[in-house]
Amino acid sequence: MHFDLAHFPDFQEGFFGSAKLDTLETLIEIREQLGCMHITHVGYSNQAAQHRGLAPDISVTTTLPFNWVLRYAAKAYHKVDPLFEAVVTQRRPTQAAGSIRNLADEAKTSLEIKKYLCDREMRSNGNLFLAVDASNNNGFKGISEFTFTVDKSEQASFVERISQRLVSSSARLHTKLHGNRNPALAAVVAKLLTKRELDCLYWAAIGKTDGEIGEILDIARWTVVTYLQNAKNKLGCANRTSTVATALALGAIEMPAIANRF
Repeated sequence: MHFDLAHFPDFQEGFFGSAKLDTLETLIEIREQLGCMHITHVGYSNQAAQHRGLAPDISVTTTLPFNWVLRYAAKAYHKVDPLFEAVVTQRRPTQAAGSIRNLADEAKTSLEIKKYLCDREMRSNGNLFLAVDASNNNGFKGISEFTFTVDKSEQASFVERISQRLVSSSARLHTKLHGNRNPALAAVVAKLLTKRELDCLYWAAIGKTDGEIGEILDIARWTVVTYLQNAKNKLGCANRTSTVATALALGAIEMPAIANRF
């Protein structure tokens, strides 16, 4: 399992020039509307995972500080983070779009989650962590987390006042990031193509040459050419460019705003 991370630390441009600035603009607008400290969005498709028999790559967009992201990765917090439990373990039932969860409620039943949230609070990442489920018209699901600093005694009333704005903001962000994703169609296309063909298409989408893809995948350059030719024929495309564009449009591969895998 990999995380495809689009990172805008503290609502600033990240260290990678390929970050989509229109996404950053949306995040800043949502912050101003909600008054939140940070925003994280996770996009995933359980249907695609079931067809491939694997846990899916997870697309993550976040504004959390750079130091916290490094700490998160080092401590493998994704294993206990409630935001990722549905996609990582697939044990949690699917939540309806617009459902709001206070992650502190889940800390009551798990010491590991409690320690994780306490660590976040101690490092000035807020003290109120709200997860809001979203879904697009094609059933592609996602979760947004909004963090706030609110007095403990006022948190319940605060959530009640802001609930409608939370739901609309989560839906807006999800549509911005994954509005056209169709998981059922993506799963069909993913079954049509082999793993190596998908790998070659992914790296071609990022702009790698045949030789560079061969080095990354440890295969011969002409083997890469063959995989891409096979994918072109299966998708009924005229050339390499249209093959990559079709694979992206159908959701068979994703090109993250920042190709940063850890």
